[in-house]
Amino acid sequence: MLEQIESRVAALRTWMQQSNLDAFIIPHEDEFLGEYIPEHNERLHWISNFTGSAGAVIVTRDKAAIFVDGRYTVQVTKQTPDSIFEYQHLIENPPLTWALSKLEKGSKLGVDPKMHSGAWLANAEEKVADFLELVCVDQNPIDSLWEDRPTPSPEKIRLMGNEWVGQSS
Repeated sequence: MLEQIESRVAALRTWMQQSNLDAFIIPHEDEFLGEYIPEHNERLHWISNFTGSAGAVIVTRDKAAIFVDGRYTVQVTKQTPDSIFEYQHLIENPPLTWALSKLEKGSKLGVDPKMHSGAWLANAEEKVADFLELVCVDQNPIDSLWEDRPTPSPEKIRLMGNEWVGQSS
């Protein structure tokens, strides 16, 4: 598994270089911002092997860190190699704080805006504005790098009756 993760991080770094980015953030969330996401959207797991329901990774050109909350401090050490990733606490040293301490002024931090709430993006822009450039990408690089990505499973979609969801939205 170590070689596979090394290869995936290296592929992301190649993409970052081609995209003129100095770092990229990969949250656990998918475009629906749910905590529990389908297998084909487990981008954090793909890049790090971490299977927890909350976390994020930042990959820079020469460093990488994984951020988890207190529920996952043991799990992350068993699933994610410390030879590739620094272990960081998601709340005590959030990803943007870590990025500000590791990247040079003027560096470009890539994000897929579909994986973050509008409030997170606004806060991130404000937090890094004087030091980093937050760059929103059109396509998530993991989606193109993930060669054996599972296909979405339409069987798991369930329609709910109006008695459960209301008359209209």
